[in-house]
Amino acid sequence: MNNEFSELVKQEWTVDDTAKAWRKWHNKLVPHLASLTKVLLEAAAIQPGAKVLDIASGSGEPALTISEMLGPTGKVTATDLSTGMLKIAEDNANKANKNNLEFKQADVHELPFEDSSYDVVTCRLGVMYFWDCQRALREIGRVLKPGGVASFVAWGDVSQNGLVRSIIGPFANRKELPTPPPSAPHPFRFAKEGSLTAELKSAGFSQVNEQTHIVPCPWPGPPEELLNQVYEIAIPFQPFFNSFDNQDRQQVEQEVIANLNTFYDGINTDPSICIVAAKAVR
Repeated sequence: MNNEFSELVKQEWTVDDTAKAWRKWHNKLVPHLASLTKVLLEAAAIQPGAKVLDIASGSGEPALTISEMLGPTGKVTATDLSTGMLKIAEDNANKANKNNLEFKQADVHELPFEDSSYDVVTCRLGVMYFWDCQRALREIGRVLKPGGVASFVAWGDVSQNGLVRSIIGPFANRKELPTPPPSAPHPFRFAKEGSLTAELKSAGFSQVNEQTHIVPCPWPGPPEELLNQVYEIAIPFQPFFNSFDNQDRQQVEQEVIANLNTFYDGINTDPSICIVAAKAVR
């Protein structure tokens, strides 16, 4: 199944439309997902001068934030499957006058870096899409220095996720979401407590610390805009959204907007989200 899973992930995340959506929404996604970045980097405990590898960097976060922590002697390598995504990340770095970043197209299952190259590896919302999780995690362990830290954030329990319940819930109440095969890459793959820990330990990591967090995710705009952004960015859910006819979809979207309006203060739409954070040592 790994070949099928790899093709699925590549189709979803490397097409031009995906990169265009991330470029369009980047400036608002930064504050929207800032709490995830904070949790990720607090666990990573990055020190000035460190050499950091960021996996699945997308349009530039958290690599851009990491660069601010490293000082002139540190360096972060931003990687992604998609060259289109990395071009956006590089453009954003240039706009911010960042000069301690480098950009490399890379597949986490076969990293193009030497053994023991990095002090820290970070991955925000990417580990769920590793189609061969053990192979990918072992690659991360290989490029980490002895005693190096890997830090991950993944989506947590849907029942505790106000954003997902508000948006996906009305759709799922009318039509059952497809059930992914066991070990398939999907957004909530590690929502079950301890599941990411088990993968990390099996891959040879030690001192694994997994925690669940309920954090804010303020979208700087109205509910209608947040819904539009989620549709364009949440690539794995698009086939499910598109399976509704126009009339049903309009009714569902009205319900979604009503749900999100309860979190709208006239400036931000701010439902809470549930995430899983895991830190591990090579």
